[in-house]
Amino acid sequence: MTINFNLEKIRKRSKPSRWGSSKHSGSEPALDSGTDSNFKDLFPQIGISIVCCIDEAHELITQRNSGETYFVKWRRQIKKISWKGFFNVVLSTNGKIGNFLPPTINDTVSARTTNFQIFPAYLDVSTTDVLALLVENVGKENFDKDYDLKRAAYLGTPLWGSLAQAGESLKDLVLLASEKIRNFSKKKDDHIANLACISCTLALEVSPRIAEVDNLIASHMATAIGISPDRTSILCTYPSDAILASGALKGIINVGWKNCLDTLVELLSRGVVEVGERGELVNRILFLMRYAVVAREIFLGSATYLEKIPLKLFLEKIDGHNMLLDELKINDAKVGFNHWISLLATNMDYVNESEGNKFLTEDLVKEAYHRHAAIRMPFGFKDIDHVIPFKYSSDYGVILIQNKNAKQSTYKSVDNFALTNPASVGIRQKDYKVLGIYADFHQGELPYKATSEIKSIDYISTRSRPREKANIMYIRGVEAFEFDNEINKRLSKVLYTRPWPLDRYWSTFGENELVRKDEIKSFLPIIFKQNKGESLIDKWKM
Repeated sequence: MTINFNLEKIRKRSKPSRWGSSKHSGSEPALDSGTDSNFKDLFPQIGISIVCCIDEAHELITQRNSGETYFVKWRRQIKKISWKGFFNVVLSTNGKIGNFLPPTINDTVSARTTNFQIFPAYLDVSTTDVLALLVENVGKENFDKDYDLKRAAYLGTPLWGSLAQAGESLKDLVLLASEKIRNFSKKKDDHIANLACISCTLALEVSPRIAEVDNLIASHMATAIGISPDRTSILCTYPSDAILASGALKGIINVGWKNCLDTLVELLSRGVVEVGERGELVNRILFLMRYAVVAREIFLGSATYLEKIPLKLFLEKIDGHNMLLDELKINDAKVGFNHWISLLATNMDYVNESEGNKFLTEDLVKEAYHRHAAIRMPFGFKDIDHVIPFKYSSDYGVILIQNKNAKQSTYKSVDNFALTNPASVGIRQKDYKVLGIYADFHQGELPYKATSEIKSIDYISTRSRPREKANIMYIRGVEAFEFDNEINKRLSKVLYTRPWPLDRYWSTFGENELVRKDEIKSFLPIIFKQNKGESLIDKWKM
């Protein structure tokens, strides 16, 4: 049961003796310490305690003309309430944890010595998928029919489901999500808004110690899932949320992939995001872009990026895909995803202890398909880097993608067996439909023409398996997807950009760029050629 009330009404209905006089002129009278009965008789027919919830609480600490903040005034109102039935919750999503619980190095003496107990700076109240049970027409017989986009509104945050219940259209929900994740910014070079969109869709990991984390949590729909003991680092993420991811993808498309890739290159050069192997990141970008392009071609301006598209069109740029679809008898298959999600590291003991999913199952593939998600396999996972689920007339299947390792010179035929075997990702079902793709997006020393083709290897014939071929699709070069040259140039930068010590970003003071190149080079022998007489060879006359 929820009761809406305000403190002024309670005060007027209560007896004067229950309110103490204030020692501060011009302030509200303070609540007396009271007992259980003092408050319970305000609601004689309701046997509940009182929870007072203040949202957007960071506004309370804004300095006022009187010299006191509203936080001080409110604390004065409630500080004498000893009744355990009164619970005050102060909420703030602006990420400024220090407003109410400062870093330990800044704690005042009174804060360290007080007898009052302070709760952690975050309270876990998970609302993910709480409205999923409101979806009608579920069950296998209904999921075998045409895909119902409206189900997506009841996944992730309950905001979307509650608005859907109120009659808002799916298109309007996606539009709202695209506005909220960008904090209503229309600027193409808004790096924080662009970071939010690409983090949500591409499974980027944002460093917990950077200043951008505060803004992502406060204004760009990120979720804070942990705070360091010294309260200086915030771990944030974007959980799988189909509507929010749709809005993020729409936000990227509205400002342009080129602008968002420029932001990504800038963030990589500053060490803001952790992306893992760069070829894998480029893979996620290319396949997500490919889905978005086909969705726009089919659904035009009405595309919400929740639609499922024919797998045949999705793979159209890869030579030989028709042959594989015919062989597997999945010409009717459909695919659709608007974000990538990451599984956990396979070589960490704590993953096993916490029951983390580091392998796939048939059920996880189904869930990913209906969450509009594709899967980034964890660090340390052998053979397979990415999995894209699809559905055909009678069951589900997967596209298994292996990205070329930068240290491996070329494709090897043994890769065919892993890329055509569902057991490579933990799926044990016999006759499970699998499409394998080997992707090489790293640029070699010599220029080459981008290509795509079928690579075929014979299985060894056994009693249980007659002689047959393991066929996979092989992609070489980002140009194979036929995006424009400006996109390809930026993807090449994504492959190799690292923090560069000579970048002017690290040598700018105010509006002035300091001349420091020689000094920086002198700090980094071997990495940079030293001035004559400054190298160790010269100094030691070797």
